[in-house]
Amino acid sequence: MRLKTFSAQSMSEAMAMVRDDMGADAIIIATQDARDGAGCHVTAAIEDRTPEPEIAKAEEPETSDSEALNSYLRHVLTARGLPANMMRVVTEALAAYPDAEPHVALAAAIDELGGFLPLDIRAPLRPLMLAGPPGVGKTIAVAKLAAQAKLAGRTPYVATTDSKRAGGVEQLEAYTKILGIDLVTLDSPEKIAGEAKAISDADVAIIDTAGVNAFDEDDLASLAAAAKLIDAEPILVMAAGGDALDCADIAAAFHDIGAKRMIVTRIDMTRRLGGILSAMIGGRVAIAAAGVNPGAAEGMQRLNPVTLAGLILPDDDKNIEKPTRTVR
Repeated sequence: MRLKTFSAQSMSEAMAMVRDDMGADAIIIATQDARDGAGCHVTAAIEDRTPEPEIAKAEEPETSDSEALNSYLRHVLTARGLPANMMRVVTEALAAYPDAEPHVALAAAIDELGGFLPLDIRAPLRPLMLAGPPGVGKTIAVAKLAAQAKLAGRTPYVATTDSKRAGGVEQLEAYTKILGIDLVTLDSPEKIAGEAKAISDADVAIIDTAGVNAFDEDDLASLAAAAKLIDAEPILVMAAGGDALDCADIAAAFHDIGAKRMIVTRIDMTRRLGGILSAMIGGRVAIAAAGVNPGAAEGMQRLNPVTLAGLILPDDDKNIEKPTRTVR
């Protein structure tokens, strides 16, 4: 910007001087009368149009389809909460599918890294002891499984060890009454042992438990001992949307006491599924089923690598730019 002040006997003369010197594009910044009252001053400005020297731009290297795919999926998985240590594992698995579409590549990587052990309530099963941290939805998961069993023509045995939490027994009892099932309360190890025969004779036995602190060795040991009394399979119940590193540690702790699979709750109201991937990969616990609705009658839904990849990579996500494939 170039500034200049012009002085003349009249405003019209000063304006003419501005036009003659700076041209029609000049901008008037200020005007004022001379101090002695004779004449005036006009300050004008004009852009300095001296052209800037051109800087040669280096040619950008072409990005391969594989690099674009990996970059996109890393971006998505980071947005979904997958931590860096798990990202390295997933990225290594993705390297085997350089020419696949994002959805297919991610599904293949999940299939390679994780486990899916569906929970078929119609098949012969060991007693199922649903366990996990407080507040993850164990009780509604028990109700869903019991409803599925009834719909499949089986008579489920349903029990709870969650007798100390206020309203714990009453919550599950409200569901079992609707299903026409008597709820058994097991508030001590002796009661659990005393129900061993009834549990083994049942078409399917489903047991709710009190919330467990995965980082408390005594809590975990008590749960493992209770499961052993009736040869139950501990099933981890994990709420989607938790911190990914915590989820991995929690899953690993339950894996150490015999939990080989988990039921994922609240998956329908969660976008950041990095925690579930971390629990599956880092905690070595397979996905058995998912709760996608708070209603007990809705039952459980099965997940597989393709459906999980679809939940992580929704088609309508406007916030993440998909990679452009090179046409050869």
